[in-house]
Amino acid sequence: MSRPRGFTIIEMLISMGIFAVITGLVMANFRVGSQGDELRSSSQLVASAIRRMQTAALAGQTTHFCRDAEGHDGQVCPTGSDSECAGGACVNDTPRGGYGIHFEAFEPNDRAMVAFADTNGDGLYQAGEEIRRDNVSPNIYVSVISVAPALPGPALDIVFVPPRPSVKFNNGATADLVATIVLRHRSTMLTKEVTVNSISGRISAD
Repeated sequence: MSRPRGFTIIEMLISMGIFAVITGLVMANFRVGSQGDELRSSSQLVASAIRRMQTAALAGQTTHFCRDAEGHDGQVCPTGSDSECAGGACVNDTPRGGYGIHFEAFEPNDRAMVAFADTNGDGLYQAGEEIRRDNVSPNIYVSVISVAPALPGPALDIVFVPPRPSVKFNNGATADLVATIVLRHRSTMLTKEVTVNSISGRISAD
């Protein structure tokens, strides 16, 4: 009666090598899939931030900002105190230009999106109009690499003007009907687009 034959050292090394290769492939695919999920969630986050400003304009949402004696509107006053307004009063009203969101496609601001109240009605983001600042992604590897139509920078301002609301890109400086924000994951170099249609008001994340 013969005894059961065990594995030889060579067979064990071959098996361990095959296992290591398979494990490496699985982990690589997992990382790529995880990075793809990060990019998709980032595009949804950006689309949601834009929709938030669209909804604020549609609802005629009010915010605090400074108004001088001649009725000129200036910077936001978050606490609602007149002390934030030099020579004017802090009022709670719908900004005359509506609500917008600002993107920049250059460092160090390519990971930020700034929600603002267009208090002076010029259709552009100005210092003092910021009401909220968020990152385009919770992950440091996702950033804005391009915007269109673009102001010098490049930068993009999307403004929703009540009551409809109508949509302006960079205060109507171009005839573009669609604005595009392109996000990229720095590890995989994969990209995702978020688009805003000025005619329909549709906001899409591909």
